[in-house]
Formats: sequence, structure tokens, C-alpha cells
Amino acid sequence: MADSVAEAARLPPSEALAFFRQKLNVPTTHWTNLWQAAHARGFMVAGAADLALVKDFRIAVDKAIAGKVTIQEFRKEFDAIVARHGWAHNGSPGWRSDLIFNVNVSMANAAGRYARMTTPEALEMYPYWMYRHNACPHPRPLHLAWDGTLLPANDPWFDTHFAPNGWRCHCEIVPVSRWMMRKRGWSVSERPALDLRPWRNPRTGQVIEVPAGIDPGFAYNPGKAWLSGQAPDIGPSVRPGRFPAATDAGPAQPAPGVTPTLPIPREHADSAHQENVMHLLDHPVGIAEVGTLPEHVREAIGGTSRKVLLSGGTLTKQDDHHSDLTGADYRQAPATLEKPVVVVGKGERRAMLLYPSGGRLYRAVVKTTQDGSENYLLSFHRYNEEKSIARRAQAPAHIR
Repeated sequence: MADSVAEAARLPPSEALAFFRQKLNVPTTHWTNLWQAAHARGFMVAGAADLALVKDFRIAVDKAIAGKVTIQEFRKEFDAIVARHGWAHNGSPGWRSDLIFNVNVSMANAAGRYARMTTPEALEMYPYWMYRHNACPHPRPLHLAWDGTLLPANDPWFDTHFAPNGWRCHCEIVPVSRWMMRKRGWSVSERPALDLRPWRNPRTGQVIEVPAGIDPGFAYNPGKAWLSGQAPDIGPSVRPGRFPAATDAGPAQPAPGVTPTLPIPREHADSAHQENVMHLLDHPVGIAEVGTLPEHVREAIGGTSRKVLLSGGTLTKQDDHHSDLTGADYRQAPATLEKPVVVVGKGERRAMLLYPSGGRLYRAVVKTTQDGSENYLLSFHRYNEEKSIARRAQAPAHIR
């Protein structure tokens, strides 16, 4: 048994599983579909666009985080999942399986350590944190330069530099007590500069800025995003924001512009919007307002209005493609629009919103008009595993 908070923070924490198990399964087509803090709420495997496939990967990763399988055993399970689903993926099987294993295990353990290190007792005993670079075959120069950086636990530098800070990064953040400071003659470091560098999103072509030394998509604190409810980003933000001053009031709050607050899901959306949806179901003629978008979603798709409209024509097409939906399902459409728990970029002026309710996962696709004045609900449905499997079986072999 660990005899100190510092030792406990180094152990594979039970909080790592809690962090992973609260995630929502998210099918994706590209690794940038979920960006930074969105990974604290969504589980994805880049290019795994089928929910059943994602579900099988999730079971395997869960066992890896729990320490029930070695990386060698995980590779075998990865091969079996790929064969079972006929998944065509990028990279060699060994490379992809190792990457999935390492990233998910390291990020879950980082979130778990953060949860342990930010309890009132831990912060009282260990009010400082230190960046440590662990030996590896190919060290990153800046990660080596950050080794030994010692700052107050609430310093906002840890909002973007809470290791791991990239693919296969072996760095970690360790707690430091006042006694350790005195005993070893340590002193608080000068905060390293946030040196922003341009990076081009390979999917959209958008040029964004990421901190030097941190791989794109890793400039966030997974534990803080999980526990403080930072909202998932639709895509890469242009700037991570300016650092606020460190205080003695506890872990720093998100800097303005870094990530918006995660909306808290509620069981029922606005009743007027529900009534509009139900009226269109009975009389699919005309256009009705069926929900409102969170402010950060409106900004991301370039709209000037938060209102979401649904046409009777779209609802008629819905019935052709999603005849399994019931009235109870459609009543979840306003909540899906207003309180999504995960937001995934779908392209210019478009976004996909995910919302869990009653053990089901609902998906809405929204697009704003060219001038941004109106937003329309293009598609709404719930994921159905059996239907997903049947759809995959009917697809041509080369795209299954």
C-alpha cells in the first residue's frame, strides 16, 4: 500500500477507469474529429466509423487500463477485432494497436493522477507540481528542457502541459511537498513561455497555433477537462488563450477562450420545441423552430442565430431513412440540439451533436446557411447496433 499521496499518485489509479468509463462512444472518420478536451468525454479510434467496431475497441481498451491485458495480448485482441469487422485501417496492425494502447492508457492514468493530486488533502500536503521527463529512446528537446520545472499546483501552465504531451510521450507530473522543497533546496521555477507555432489541419486545411513541444491535440489537461466539465471543442481552436495569473485559491480555472463550459444534459428539453417537433410529425408541412444551439456551437459553425429550424420535407425524408424512430425518440431532438455532451466537426458550417438519454445515443446533424442567418436540422436518429451491423453487412466488401 502506498504510504503517501505522492506514491499513490504514481500508481495506476482507480480513477483512471472512472475517467475512461464515463466516456461516450463516438464513431469518427479522422483523428481530428474529436479535439483536445473532447477526448475527456468521448472515446474514439481514428477512422472507426461504425459504432459496433468502436464498442469492441472500447472493451479491449478498458481491459488495458485495468491492467488485465499486456500490450502483447492487446495486439492479438486488436487483430481479432479488425478481422471480425473487416476494418480497413491506416498503418500496420502492430503500429495502430500500440498507438491505441499507449495513448488511451497514458491519458486515462494522467486523468486519474490529476484527480488524486487535486483532492483538498493532496493539495494541502503537496502544493507544488514538477514536470519530469522519463528516459526514452527518442527524447523531445523541449520535454527535456521542461524536466524539473516546478510550479504551484494551480499554475495555468499545467492546463496545457499536463503530461503526456504527445504521441508516445513518457513524461509525467509529480507532486512536491514543502518539506521536499526545503530538503532538496528546490525553488519555484519561472513559467516556461507559451510559444505558439502554426500547424495545418490535414483534414480541413485550417492553420491553427499549437504550443511548441506539444503534439497537435495534446495541449490540454485530461483530468481537469473531465472533472471541471470543460466542453468538447468542435475542432482545433485558433489559440489556446492567454494564461491567467496563478493564485492560491486552488487549481486554475480554464482561461477565457480555451474551451467553453460543458452544458449539463437535462432529461427534457424546452416543451415548446418538443411540441413543434411533434406537430411536424403529424403535419410535415412548413418549417418550425425545434431547438437552440449552445453559444460555442453557433460560433463554431459560423451562424449568427442559435435557433434551429426543421422543415416538413426533411422530416418526411427522415421517415424514409429512420423509420425506427418513435415519438419518444423525437422528443429528444431539442435536448440533443441544446445540451449535447459531445460535438464533432462535420465540415464547413456543419456539426454533429451527440446526446445520451435512457441508455440510447442520439445524433443530430446541423448546418447553417451560407450567410449564417439560419440553422437547419438535416438529420436526427439514434444509433442502433443491430442496424449498424446489418448496414455494414450490406455494404460492398471494399468499404465495410
